[in-house]
Amino acid sequence: MSRLPLVGSVAAALGLCGLGLAILAGCEEDVTLVPPSASTGSAAAPAPKTGPAAEAALMARIDGAIKITGDRVLKKDVNNAWQVIHGIIAYGPDLNMEVDGEDVKALPWLFSGNVMNGWELRPGEKGLDAKLEPGSSEAQGHPDQWIGYFACCGVKIDEPIIANINGEKRTYKFRDMLVEAQWKLYDNMEATWTLMALASYVGPDFLPIDGTWTAKDGEVWSLERLAAMEADAGVEGAACGGAHRLYALAIAVDQRRKAGLSMIGGWVKVEEVLNKSIADAFRFQQPDGGFSNDRFVRSSITPDIDARIDSTGHVLEVLAYAVDDNELKSARMTRAVEFLCKKIEDSKSIPIGCGGLYHGAHGLMLYRERRFGKPETASAE
Repeated sequence: MSRLPLVGSVAAALGLCGLGLAILAGCEEDVTLVPPSASTGSAAAPAPKTGPAAEAALMARIDGAIKITGDRVLKKDVNNAWQVIHGIIAYGPDLNMEVDGEDVKALPWLFSGNVMNGWELRPGEKGLDAKLEPGSSEAQGHPDQWIGYFACCGVKIDEPIIANINGEKRTYKFRDMLVEAQWKLYDNMEATWTLMALASYVGPDFLPIDGTWTAKDGEVWSLERLAAMEADAGVEGAACGGAHRLYALAIAVDQRRKAGLSMIGGWVKVEEVLNKSIADAFRFQQPDGGFSNDRFVRSSITPDIDARIDSTGHVLEVLAYAVDDNELKSARMTRAVEFLCKKIEDSKSIPIGCGGLYHGAHGLMLYRERRFGKPETASAE
């Protein structure tokens, strides 16, 4: 495997790699706020080419950007759980990590009772929990963040997890983390990743689409109530400009549609927030094809390549999952994909923050699969 610069290596040493997740978009110092239609001085992207040859070239470019990102080297003694788990979002059990000079698969390694900075599991009242350090860019910084991201890469519900509890190894299942999340839920909490996780496992093995459960305070919950609560919390002021909240809402809406059920009750607000935010993302899209530095809230742009990858990567991940098939093939989506691929290509030899980079890689994977199908070998190697 080619050895590219460590993702966020310089920033990790300074404790800065994870800022993209813990703070809002648009916090960089050199940001220009612009009207949606105004020229920002950045070159406008040409209209995407069409036809079979252009589609083949686009597919190859996406695969190249995914490989560039997957070839970056994460190291147990340098990086932390927050960074590694962001890599797992995109590459799942195929993500490599260097441990004591040897390459291992990061997800199976974490689930085998090993420990690293920021990875700390503990018994819950009903199942298994992960230590919460609010705002952290090393450990779990938001409630249920880990299970939300594990759900993104399709961890099986009964996947064994060995937890190292004060030096004693105990075996659980991933299901135990989901059950604990249901038990801890309370009104008006930040439940973005809780929704992301629980909505991903709708079905007869865990949670019927209209099923209910009771939290420890006695409140009865359903996916509808949880999604409506997140929709009511809104986008502005949410982590990463609301991208993760919208991604969670998109999963919930998708499950509702797959079940063939109408959008009534709390689902009306959920769909309304999601549709408006998708429209706003395109309304604030920049002339060069990248998305606004303020994501879904306003039009802004920065010359910083790390920030552009972060903003476009987060927005693309939402849109690649949520838009319909016609929009997926639109020129404006193609321009955004080409922009992100170019920025990943341009930055391949420099450290880049893990959050936006890996969310962007995940967005490219979702887009690639929906538009062209899965590659023959989807691996970080």
